[in-house]
Formats: sequence, C-alpha cells, structure tokens
Amino acid sequence: MSVTRPAFSPSMAPASATPVPSRPGTPVALVALAWDRLSRSPYWSVAGLLVALGAVLRIRQWAYARSFWSDELYVAHNIRERGYLDLLQPLAFSQSAPPGWLWLERFAFEQFGDGERALRLMPLLFGLALLPLVAWLGRALLPPLAALAALLLVAVAPFLIGYSNELKQYSAEAFGVTLVVGLALLLVRTGPTWAGSAVFWSAAAVMAFVSTLSIPVTGALGVLLGGYALSRPDRQWAIRWRELGRFLAPAPAWGVVALVVYVLFLAPGLADPQLAAYWRAKSIYPAHSLTDLAATVEWLAATYRSLATVPFVAWSAWVVVPLLVLGAAAGLRRLSTVAVLVLLTPLAAGLAGAAVSVYPFNGRLALYAVPACLLLAALAVAPPPMRAGLPARIRWVVGVVLLLALAVPQLATAVVATVHPARAFAQGGGANAVDYRGALGYLDDKRRPGDLVLATTVSWNAQAWYGPAADAYVVAAGPGGCPGRTVSALLPGRSRVWLFQATDWADGANRDVIVRLGGSGVAVTERQFSGARVVRFDLAAGVTKGSDVCLVPPPNGARVR
Repeated sequence: MSVTRPAFSPSMAPASATPVPSRPGTPVALVALAWDRLSRSPYWSVAGLLVALGAVLRIRQWAYARSFWSDELYVAHNIRERGYLDLLQPLAFSQSAPPGWLWLERFAFEQFGDGERALRLMPLLFGLALLPLVAWLGRALLPPLAALAALLLVAVAPFLIGYSNELKQYSAEAFGVTLVVGLALLLVRTGPTWAGSAVFWSAAAVMAFVSTLSIPVTGALGVLLGGYALSRPDRQWAIRWRELGRFLAPAPAWGVVALVVYVLFLAPGLADPQLAAYWRAKSIYPAHSLTDLAATVEWLAATYRSLATVPFVAWSAWVVVPLLVLGAAAGLRRLSTVAVLVLLTPLAAGLAGAAVSVYPFNGRLALYAVPACLLLAALAVAPPPMRAGLPARIRWVVGVVLLLALAVPQLATAVVATVHPARAFAQGGGANAVDYRGALGYLDDKRRPGDLVLATTVSWNAQAWYGPAADAYVVAAGPGGCPGRTVSALLPGRSRVWLFQATDWADGANRDVIVRLGGSGVAVTERQFSGARVVRFDLAAGVTKGSDVCLVPPPNGARVR
C-alpha cells in the first residue's frame, strides 16, 4: 500500500524528533542539542520579541514626524482639498492611489488633522499589521527557525520601515499582497474548502480597495490554484472538478469588485500623461522585443540589480537571488511545488507587468513583493533532517551565512536610523529626507513686516502647505524676456527679499534665479536645509534688480498674499 504525501506534509515539523545518537560533547551532539532546544522553545515568545522590535523601529520614525517631501505633499493636497466622492476621480498632480486607501486617509485627516503623524497613521498601521501577519503565516506554514528568520527580515527591512512612515500607499500594498498570498498558501495546505475559498476571495475583494497590486496578484493566484486543483494526481477527475468548483464559486464576486475598482477608479488616473511618462522613465526594459534574447537577459540583470538595492537593500547583488534559490529548493522539499510558486507569484506578476511595459517593476514600486520573497528566502535556513547528507548540511550553512549577510546590515541600518531619525529614510537607501517644514519655519521666524517673500514654482506644494504665504512666485526670464511683470515691480521701498526653494527638484533653475537677484548692490545670505534652501537678499538703497526674473501666476491654485 502506498501513501501519497499531501502538498504540505508533517515534514514541515522540526526535524529534531529523532536526533542522531552520538557521544556527549561531540560537535554533532552539541549541534543536535542546540537545534532540539530551539525547536522546542515557544515560538510565539521569540516571535513576539521580533514583532515588538519591528514595531519600535516603525513607531519611532512615525513619532519623529519628519517633514513631508514632494510626492507626499501632492497626495496631502488631494486629501485635504477633496471630499470622499471627489477622491474617486483622477487625482491632481499626476498622483494615483487605491480608492479605499484614500478614504482611510481622508478619515484620518478629518479625525486627527493635517499633521505628519495624522496623515502617516494609516501607512503606519498597515506596516504594523504586516508584522503579526508574517508571524502567523510563518507559524502556520514554515519550520520554526525559518518562520522566525522571515519575521526578522520583515521586521528590520529598511524600506518596509521607511514606507510605513510615508504618505504613500506602499505599506498597504505590501500588506494586501502578503495577505492574499498567505491565504492562498493555507488553501494549498487544507484544500479548497467552501469556507477557505470564501475567505480567500472575500479578503482579496476587500484588499482590492486598498492595494492596487493585489488585483493582478490575486488573478494570477486564482489561475495557479485552479490549475493545481485540476492537476492533482492523487485525486479522481470527478473530485478534481468538484474542488475546482468550490474554489472558483466565490471568484465572480471578487472579479466584479476588482473590475469596478480598476475600471472606474484606477484606470482613469493611470492614464494621466505625466504619470505615464514618469512610469516610462522608471521602466528598465529596453525598447526591444521579448524575443531579443540579449536585450531580455540585459533587462533581467538590470531589474535584479535594481531590486537588490531597492527595496531589498542588500549590500551585494549576490545575496538576494542565491537566498531565493536556496529557499525555493528547501520549499520544494518541505512544502510543495505549488507552494513555492505561490510565494513567487508577486515577483512573477511584477516581472510580467514590466516585460509588457504595463508596470515599472523596480524601486519602491516593487515593495509589495518583498514580504513573500522574504518568506521564501527564509526557508534557506530550515535545517535539514539530522541524518541528512553532507550536501544538505552545506546548503543549510550557506543559507544561514547569506541570511545573516542580508539581515545584519539591515538591522544596523535600522538601528542607526532609530538613533538618528532625521537620517532614517536616507539610511534606507532613499533620497526623500527633506526638511521643508524646518526651512519655512525658519523663514517665517526671521522675516520682518515689509519683507518681500518669493518662492519658485517647483516649491509651491511645500510653501503652500507649510507657509508662510508668498507674495509672488518667480521663474528666471527666458530668451524673450518676461511676458508680464517682473520682480523689479515689487522692489521699490523694500530692503529685504526672501526666496524659498525646494532644491530636490530643478536646482539648476533655482541657482539661476539666485544669480539674477544677487550681484552688485545686494548682499546674499543662504541657509541650507535638507532638500530646501532659504535665501535672503539685503538690498542697497536705490539698487535696481529683478528685471530678468518673471512674476508668474500662483501654480496649481496656490494663493499669494
């Protein structure tokens, strides 16, 4: 009589139940004893400590409340200036976000105000919710050591921490995709029961409102699990079709929700010309056919290098893929082929979207795939059975070394960012650590009655959010001069002029304005801030300046004094 092993078998349990007999004190006996004690230790005690560590790292950054940067301010203006129904229309300033996430942000704004902590509360909550989700999935699906390793990687990942404290939807994307992937894995283990299928499709329908990327990932998972239900050799065909029917029965409800969310709320915004141009610029794939093998290999290599740096933040590009390969090999033994494919689905969906130029799968736009990949990579440290041969033990040692090579620098990065929160996002590999609030607070504190306050057009969103209000917006004159009034019209009777500039955008044009307003008869004093500059011009009596600096209308509905 033969017994067919289910997709998820009892071999997932720790392999220490039958340790190898050996003399006390030998290296083998010490390793066996250490592993036996670890496997018997309470999982949730260690997992609770790791969840607490990840929560502290995230809450510390949220409490510090660094200044919003440009992209966050674009979203903030939409949330503050629109009601719930208006947020379902294409967003201003070429922004795009899931409708449910925008409604949660609008609710937070109404309840708690427009401060950094208030508007970053929802990203923080999604970032915090990811930690117990990964802890639960690891306990349900992985060997204990691998589950704890996955939780550690998620807890200290710099970009998962960073985007838990940014007014963007990426932490919700990571949570939503991880939830549907985890529920799919549980379906593989238990089989497509009526209750399990209903929970999977219902959760996917809810996540469609807060996670755009959960829609294609859920669709891909539906195809994968449906194909798996029909291809199981341990089932008769009649049973296979019944299981497929149970799995797909709730799917139409999700399909309607996903279609409505995408067609009515997401697609119009994604058609914005500036957003489309931005996505094209972010795309790595070269302008060649997929049949061009050399170009495709070059694209895969470039995509991998990008992902290894952001959002995995690996110090070496040779860490992430070997970990995934070793994790997949361990997953094939301890879980099943379909379980490994489920964990790889977010990564595969992103690569497929990039290959057909639908979605630029790199940088923060790939953050949603990180938790599932880390769950797979953590399987590399699932110890082989004690009687396993030398090759299996070598693979395990290599997996442990690679995981430490990924985790230790990330933990150090997270600790440094916690001690020096002003550098937090830059420590995570980003460039969004600006201080618009500090720059404009300094200007407001130092200006005197009668001073003229100017701002460049690229600075409008920061200046309009943090104030003080500008007297005018300016740009340097082109070859044909200014079509309207110039700054010189505002200078009579003024002795001091202030200029605010956001320097993380178009700083060449910013410098041009400073040069034109400065020079003979003008004392120029600059104060640099992270991502911003405040310039004071002290005018000598009778000096004529500003004839080559144009006054322009307030951009995007901003007001002037």
